[in-house]
Parts: sequence; C-alpha cells; structure tokens
Amino acid sequence: MSLARWPAVLIGLGFAAALILSALRIPDAIDTDIMSLLPGDAHDPVLAAAVVRASEVASNRVVFVIEGATPGERRIAIDALSASLTDTGHFNAADVDGEALWKWLFFHRARLLCPDDRALLEASGGSAIVDHALRQWYAPSMVGMGGLLKSDPFLLTNRLIDCLAPGVFVGDVPAAEMLSGSISASVFRLDVQDDIAAAVASWRMEWEPKGLVLLRGGAIFHATHGAMQARSEVSLIGGITLAAIFLLYWLTFRTLRAPVLAIIMVAYALATGLAVTLLVFSNVHVMALVFGAALIGMVVDYTTYYLVTGIGDAPTSQVQRRAHLFKPLTLGMLTSVGAFAALLVFPVPAFRQMAVFGMSGLVAAWLATFWVIPLIEGGRMATGPGAAWISRRAGYYLARTPAPLWRGLVIFLALLMLAVGWRSGGILDDVRGMQAPSQTLGMEEARLRELSGFEASSAFILVRGDSAADAIRGEEMLLALLPPEDTQAIIFAASRLDPSAGTKARDAELLETRLIAPFLPKLMAELSSNGSNAYEAGDVGQINLPALVASLRGEVSGVHWSLMPVTRTVTLPSIGAGAWQFVDPADLYSALFGEYRRLATFGVAAACFMTGLMLLGIYREFSALRVLLPALLAVVITPTIVMMLGLPFSFFSAMGLFLVLGAGVDYAIFQREHPGEIGKWTRVGIVLAALMTCISLGLLSLSSVLPVRSFGVTVAVGIFVSLALSPFARGRRADISSGDEIES
Repeated sequence: MSLARWPAVLIGLGFAAALILSALRIPDAIDTDIMSLLPGDAHDPVLAAAVVRASEVASNRVVFVIEGATPGERRIAIDALSASLTDTGHFNAADVDGEALWKWLFFHRARLLCPDDRALLEASGGSAIVDHALRQWYAPSMVGMGGLLKSDPFLLTNRLIDCLAPGVFVGDVPAAEMLSGSISASVFRLDVQDDIAAAVASWRMEWEPKGLVLLRGGAIFHATHGAMQARSEVSLIGGITLAAIFLLYWLTFRTLRAPVLAIIMVAYALATGLAVTLLVFSNVHVMALVFGAALIGMVVDYTTYYLVTGIGDAPTSQVQRRAHLFKPLTLGMLTSVGAFAALLVFPVPAFRQMAVFGMSGLVAAWLATFWVIPLIEGGRMATGPGAAWISRRAGYYLARTPAPLWRGLVIFLALLMLAVGWRSGGILDDVRGMQAPSQTLGMEEARLRELSGFEASSAFILVRGDSAADAIRGEEMLLALLPPEDTQAIIFAASRLDPSAGTKARDAELLETRLIAPFLPKLMAELSSNGSNAYEAGDVGQINLPALVASLRGEVSGVHWSLMPVTRTVTLPSIGAGAWQFVDPADLYSALFGEYRRLATFGVAAACFMTGLMLLGIYREFSALRVLLPALLAVVITPTIVMMLGLPFSFFSAMGLFLVLGAGVDYAIFQREHPGEIGKWTRVGIVLAALMTCISLGLLSLSSVLPVRSFGVTVAVGIFVSLALSPFARGRRADISSGDEIES
C-alpha cells in the first residue's frame, strides 16, 4: 500500500505560509517586557492597572550625567547628546515636560498654594512672601524679566515649582552636566532600545576619547541589556543544539540525510508554532523564543523515532514502519501536548504563548513524521557506530525490568529525597532575584545617586474613589494625615498641582484676601510697575492638564484611582484604609509568584492524575499505571536534585515539571509498547531523543535569566531521571544474555 501524497502537499503549503507569516510579523511582534513574565493580578483590576501605569511612568524616565574635561566641553557634549537622542524620535528632554508644568502652574498661580505658604497666609504672614519676591527682583539674574513682573510680581509660579514638584526633575550636578527626560515609546520595544543604544554609542565614539565620561540611569538601559543577552542566548543555544543534532545523527545513522531531515523537521515545527502563536497573540515574548529553542530537542524526537525504524533488522516497508510507530508516538504526542496545555491555566502571557507554541509545534511534528518524512527519507538508514553503541548500552540496562525489591527501594529513596528537598532546599519567589543586573549599569547608577540623588522607584501609594473628585479628595486627606517624614518620601502627588475644587477655592480666597489685595499695590509701587491686573482669574479650560499629572490618574470599571510615587515604604494611617494602600510591585509580584508556585505544584499533581486516567481509558487495565510510574518518580526526585545543584525551586521550576511529566510518559509508553527484542532499536531512539532534549534544555543553564535557567535545568534533569527509570513501565522481565534479549 503506497503512502498518500496529498497530506504532504498540504503540510508543505502550511510550512510556506508559516514562514511567510513569521517573516512578516516577527520584526514588530517581539515583546521584551520583563513584566510579561509576571503573573497578572486578575482579582483586582484597579491595582493591576495602577501597577502597569506606575511601571510605565517610572520606566520611561532617563537621566544622563557627563563628567570630565572642561565645563565648556561638557556643555557642548551634553547638547550633542540631547540632539542625538532627540533625533531618534523617542526622547523628550525634561524641559518639554517642564514647560507644560510651568504653563499649568503659571495659569493657576492665583489658585494654588504650597502647604507652607498656606500656613503662612493663614497666620497673616503675607509680608514674608512679598519680601522674598523683592529680594529676587533685585537679584542680577532677574534682569530682562519684565514680562513676568507684569503677570506674576509675587513670583508665585516659582514658589509652586520649588515646593510642589521638587523631585520631578533632577537639579544641577556640581562639576558635571546633566540631561534628564523621558522615552516617549515603550522602553521594552526592541527598535526603541536599538535606536537609543545607537545614539549613545555614537556619542561615546566621538566624545569619550576627549576625556568625557557618560553615566546612564533608567529602565531602558536594563531592558536593552536583557534583550541583548536574550538574543545572544537564543543564538548560542540554537546553534549548539543544531551542531549537536548533526554530530549525533551522523554518529547514529552514518549519513547526512538524517540530520538534514531533523533540521527540516525543526524548522517546520518552529515556524508553524511561531505562526500559530502570532495568530493567537498580538506579539510573542522574547523568552518564549528562548524556550522555543528548547522545543528543538522535543520536536527532533519524532524524526528520531521514525528513522530508527529503518536501521538494523527493523521493519522494511513504510507501512510497517508507520504502523510500528503510530500508537506509541500518538500517545506520546497527546501526553506532551497535555503538558504544554497545562501552561494555559496560569495567567502569565509569556507562558500561554509558550503553551501555544509548544502544542502547535508538537502537533505539526507529529503530522510531518507520518505524512512527510516517509516520502523524503529515501528508505532505510545505515546503522552507525553511535546506534550500535547505544544499542549495546541501552540493551543492557533499559531492556531489564527491575525486580519488585528495586522498585520499592527507588520509590522509598524518591520519597526520602522529596522530604529532604522540601525541608532543606531553597525556594525563590522574589522577582528581584530572578535576573542578574548589569554590573556596569549598577556602577553608573550608584554614581548618579551620589551626584544627583536620582533613584528610580516603582513603589507608590494607590488612592481610590467612586469619582475623580473622590480620588482627589482622598489623596488630599491622606497627605494631611501623614507625618512630615513620610510626606517627604512622596516623589510627586497629582493633587498638589490639581487639587479638589474646595481646595482651589480656599487657596484662591487666601491668596486674594491675605496677599494680593493687601500687598499687590505696595509691591507694584516698590517696583515702579503697573500690575494691578496680574492675578485676574481666567478660564481653567484654556490650559490642559500636564501629561505628567494626568499619567498618575486613571479609571477602571467605574473606580477612579490616583497614584503617588514614593522613595521608600510608607506606613499609612488606618483611617480610610479602604481608600488607599501602599504598593511595592516587586513585593506584589513576589507574593503572586509564591501563590502560583503553590498552585503549579498542585497542578503537576493534577496533571499526573489526569494522565493516569487517560492511560486507564486507553489501555483499560490497571497495569497501565506502570507507564506513569517513571515520570511520577522523576517529578518527585527532580526538584531535590536541582536544589542540590544550587538552583532554588520556583514557579518556573514547577512549570518545567509539566514537561518532565509529558516527555517521561513518552519514554515509558515506548518501553511498554516495544518490550524485549522488538524494542531493540526503539530503545536506541529513546536514548537519542532523551539526549537531544537534555542537550537543548540543559543549554538553558547558560542563560543569565534565572527563570530560563531554572526551567531548562529542571527539565533536563527530569528527562534524564525519566529515561533511567523508564524500565519500570514494563510488566514483564527481560534479561540480557550474550548480547541478546530473552523475555521471560
């Protein structure tokens, strides 16, 4: 019976379509935002929205300081850097935000008061404000400011800038030049990172040889560092894995056809998985691509299993070979797809992308194994030295069915390791320990803090209200209740610049009755100017709220909120506790990671249970549960081994156990379906497949990102343990004598 060719044609057309779609979409669809690796808080949408907004506000801020050379050279160099960054189209210098803030405060100069000035006017101390203004007007720096004399003779706008937004813009740095601003687009976009990095690199090439030193501060530089490492890791892991495929396949099959077929299968499965992921999601996280490199080892298993059916004394015809392979490979595919599908349960976008990537890639590989590889394989393969060596070694160990005593001893040791591991092993939920920061950036930011006090912070106080006015009033109430030392920890409060209507009315009345009416005529006479109309009220609608202020407010499902960035932990008063809360995103996500780690651990147990039910439904006998035993023991033993290697158990380790379960069941199914002599070459395929998976996933240990490293090492160790225990899946004894298998 010949093999139908039309499925292969359809698969080929699908491969071409996947390549075209991936090539068109991938340049603009890579997400490098580390926040995408974090579990979303679906229980509190207001909190989730505030965390995202706070991250955007904090992450988009950048600061540069130039040291060295002469003051004149530094000024020229800082102007050159500003121009280069502005030309990228992604950078806004601080004076852009400062201009908007100045316009807003100038327009509201007769409606807003600093807390100290409010207390001063309430105590009838307006003369102090007048005296301070006069001292400034007589200073040499005020020459040429006649326009301001007519519009703001008390210099109230200057007072508002100094007291209401002191931490928004970093001030002058002694013996250095500073440039601060914000990135107008997401700092986690690769094109934005590349453009800013290119501008900085170009500046360095021109100015560093002249003795100038550049210091950088901001999330974009850490994101760029992480993206560059991820790109390097993808290339390294993928390259070494492909080289390993060529070497191992050449040694096993002694022909270039085998590695070429494996590479074709890998390209087809990865392109299909990527295309399906891009169809389901608007983008794909760069870490999902890193994990996609791990899929190479699993996809290539399918080619391996088919090719080993054509070596030695295995069946000769395509129909026989496919029939020999169809049941175990299909069952293995279903269990592996089920393991990937478990990642869909968790609200982590990057993991859901990995689930879709892996599921579609494995299904694609399964289809190609039965309907494409037989048509292009070209017949039987030679038995290379690698296959012969694996057959002897695997035949000696993997063909043996352990005695009940050994099974009991392994189970006891597994339970003992589980107890020891959970009592003495480390657990990591803290997101701050999941990625090694750049040492260079760390030193630059430490110097920045020393020079200017710049320090990015993502912590904030969240205030809620039933309306926008309620949220503003709640913020004002909280500011009034906080002690002075905690108030100073607040970097910025939107209600200070845009207070409630009641506060604006009271401040306007204080300014009019305690300052403007009694002192303005005298001040104008002292300055020999006519400014009697300087503080007439205007239409508030004529000026827009500065973006800096608007970015700290929002609304979700009818709940209005406002956030106040802070430099440290602030203990909030219990009065009105339901209206406000202190939020440190790092602590929040760490707590969520702990919760999801526990849920994932229970999820692995549930997956084991469901896999057992699936095996019972397929085989319809309780002895089929032996197929689950090797993978189950591997799931129990692996975390302890990984912790002994120095890696703590985390949410990502638990995710890796899902794949250990899926792949481990694959090996056990082949051991059950092909025992004794008929499984001689099947065991060669199992060993080769496990070896490729261990290589591709074990290489993730080279990653600088702990979640990636932890995932890879967990799966690699688990796969090895699953392979070693796979003989437990058989129910019959098989002994080796003189190199031959004899079932008993």
